[in-house]
Amino acid sequence: MNQQWLTILMSKGIELEQNLRQQLQNAKDGLKSQLEERGIRLSAADLAALLEEVSPKASHAALSYALDIVRPFSAGMGLRISRLSDTQVEMVVSARTRNLNEVKTMHEGALVTAAIEAAKLLWMRHAPMGSFEINVTRLESELFKVTSEECRVRMELPETVREVVLAEVRDRREAKAEVELKVFDSNDQAVAEFRLHLSFKHTPALPGSEG
Repeated sequence: MNQQWLTILMSKGIELEQNLRQQLQNAKDGLKSQLEERGIRLSAADLAALLEEVSPKASHAALSYALDIVRPFSAGMGLRISRLSDTQVEMVVSARTRNLNEVKTMHEGALVTAAIEAAKLLWMRHAPMGSFEINVTRLESELFKVTSEECRVRMELPETVREVVLAEVRDRREAKAEVELKVFDSNDQAVAEFRLHLSFKHTPALPGSEG
């Protein structure tokens, strides 16, 4: 993390607590030497994790904006993080023109993209140090209704599933998992459901590192 991130966040009008600058600086100083020794640059998920200790609201706003920076494919979709913890994520898909089809209802492709981004985001919170790749190998979908309103993509990651996958990653440097994501409209009615088959690959930051 560097001063450029803080400048970007401030320029977007995000309201941070008075002591945010100092707390972020302290966090940055404490992590900088450790990360640089491993040649690691702070990712969007890492930024959110730091901010979350100070202000969950600012964390979600920061990460939502960061998605438009680090994800070229979904840039401009206006994906917004409304909930993020170690076991849950909720991503809002706005009803902007880019996300609608020719009849002004939510495009199926926009929902698929949001589901993939949400799943990767939640898993990246638990990424070991080093390079951690997440790829979608298969996608199953079921669409229940059409809507012209914004949608919310939700996913829960059970601790048992997470620990099994991370153990495999540590032992074999790779693993596979299936995750389920559900999409709801503004009235909390089911819009769609996705099942993603994911593959994980880990390259330790240093030889012999377990992350």
